[in-house]
Amino acid sequence: MLKLKKNKIVNKLLLWFLLIALVPLTTVTFLTYYIVGKAQEKQVNNNLIYIAETKAKRLDNYINERKKNAAAIAQIPNIVDAIEQYQKIFKQSGINSLASWQLDAKYRPFIAKYLEIFDYSDIVLISQSGDHIFSVKRGKEYGQNYYNLNLKNLELAKVFDRAKTLMQVEVSNFAYYETINEPTAFIAAPVFKKDLIIGVVVLQLNNQEFNKVVNDYTGLGNTGETILGSVVGEQIIFTSPTRHDRNAAFQRTVKISQQKLNPLDQAAHGIKGTGITIDYRGQKTIAAWRYLPSLNSGLLVKMDTSEAFETLTTLRNIVIFLGIITVCCVICAALVVAKSISKPVVQLTKIVHELAQGNLDKKVPVLSHDEIGQLAQSFNRMTEQLEASFKTIQEREQELAIAKEKLEVVLAQLQQEAQQLASQLVQSEKMSGLGQLVAGVAHEINNPVNFIYGNINPAHEYIEDLLRLIQLYQVYYPQPVPEIKAEMEAIDFNFLITDLPKLLNSMKIGTQRIKEIVLSLRNFSRLDEAEMKAVNIHEGLDSTLMILQNRFKATSNRPAIELIKEYDNLPLVECYAGQLNQVFMNILVNALDALEESILSEEFALSKPEIRIQTGLTEDKKVMICIADNGTGIPGNIYKRVFDPFFTTKPVGKGTGLGLSISYQIITEKHLGKLECISSPGQGTEFIIAIPLHQ
Repeated sequence: MLKLKKNKIVNKLLLWFLLIALVPLTTVTFLTYYIVGKAQEKQVNNNLIYIAETKAKRLDNYINERKKNAAAIAQIPNIVDAIEQYQKIFKQSGINSLASWQLDAKYRPFIAKYLEIFDYSDIVLISQSGDHIFSVKRGKEYGQNYYNLNLKNLELAKVFDRAKTLMQVEVSNFAYYETINEPTAFIAAPVFKKDLIIGVVVLQLNNQEFNKVVNDYTGLGNTGETILGSVVGEQIIFTSPTRHDRNAAFQRTVKISQQKLNPLDQAAHGIKGTGITIDYRGQKTIAAWRYLPSLNSGLLVKMDTSEAFETLTTLRNIVIFLGIITVCCVICAALVVAKSISKPVVQLTKIVHELAQGNLDKKVPVLSHDEIGQLAQSFNRMTEQLEASFKTIQEREQELAIAKEKLEVVLAQLQQEAQQLASQLVQSEKMSGLGQLVAGVAHEINNPVNFIYGNINPAHEYIEDLLRLIQLYQVYYPQPVPEIKAEMEAIDFNFLITDLPKLLNSMKIGTQRIKEIVLSLRNFSRLDEAEMKAVNIHEGLDSTLMILQNRFKATSNRPAIELIKEYDNLPLVECYAGQLNQVFMNILVNALDALEESILSEEFALSKPEIRIQTGLTEDKKVMICIADNGTGIPGNIYKRVFDPFFTTKPVGKGTGLGLSISYQIITEKHLGKLECISSPGQGTEFIIAIPLHQ
């Protein structure tokens, strides 16, 4: 009977060990694997969606920009004159006549220059009647008519006819072009003279620039690629090379099926989406697809699932391996522990059963000095110490009650400190994110502004040269033909000559202003100055003021806030520049808020709000920065709490109560300085910052 009980205890212990260890382990493992799998799939989908949308936007912007360029080229006077002259010579003496070559020598260098300026592969001029009267590269269609049966089905002929008929800029579909032995697309723009269409200029897209966007594999690993396809009849034709097939353009096709739409078919018909599919190589892939309205094409971005979910596969193998090891370890440990516990427990159970029947002289044998042996000793002393135990329990209850009260006080303090620390971390993260955003925006604006600013002076010189040339024409040809005279009156030529230099000068002033703003943004963010270094304090103040400049301006509710700067001649100061700028921002924002409240206050009614900033160097080598306003000041009951965490008088959602608290911490702890507030009702508020010149 004892053996059966022993075995029963062993079995129960073994069963419970397995349940306690394996059920949570299995649950957590599968839940973790499921969550990680979903997160991995979502991450891959989001990455592919982002890449697809980015590429679609870049390609649409690329085509739209080229359409704008085509419209601009079609309006250039020399292009208009060239089409008119080439048509006349073509009708009179043909495409290869001496007159044609003489005319070519005049216009070809000028037109060919646009290939370099706008980065096209070719420029073609077509007369209104469809004659190919000029092209920079002189393809085999040169001199032929695009209404000819042999040419009318070409994409170039189709886009010419649409541009002429609709009298607007049109883009062709991608098609294989034998002249360059590769696929390409064309942009056609009608050319007008006196509101009459006289021809069409056709621009051949540069495939290298286009394919550079399509074949950018950033974020697509080793197997990802981008496919561009257009609907042609009952098929989707690849219109660009792919990563795994450089000859895919107009060589690979996807048959359109009515039962199940191919992702590329969906994209070409304006349906966007994501999902797992089988690609042209027979590989299982995860893809995102988008529609390109500018090219009437579909865009598909994909990756092999074996690469996309490689991390998940590795995790699954690791989980299975660890699970097997855990099961083996748990079974071995359970057997050892169960056998060591079951034998003394069975003996103890027998003695307890006899004691329950009234046999009080029985003692539990102490067979070991481990926990079971201690249990036997404790059981033997239980009756003797029962009364003493009750008394001890009462004393312990009183001690626990006192300890509980102390613990609650400590926990409350810890909770408040933890909440303060968490809020400060959130605030720091926000400021860090703001700094990164400001630095990124400043960097992105700086490049195009430098490009514009660097080209304004040359443009100004070129225009002055052109104006001098026009003035010489007016001197030596004072009586222009009626057509030129009418055009000069139509465009108000005299005003144009007077206003154009002013316009360029305004553009120069504007770009200089943008450069100053960008410099202020970069100085404020100070992302490259995470460590302490010597900086110009005045630059940090001016950068902060530049960001807050809009709040100093007058509005419909209040007058402008006057800024008075009294800067001393300070040397470079060792500090954490970014954090110090954060302090300036917090204090100045509080000052601006206080002035706006003072202006709107019925009791105070401030009429001339102002903020005064003073800097100086004390005899003990400390830098002083004083920021003062002439607002209503701070009441006495609030004045003592301005630096307390989470204390704010602003409405919910406008202030967190951490700005001045964090500023105080930055000045006192980070810079070993002092931050003081001097204020009284009706006398304004002044914050004084004092930090050592050298840390």
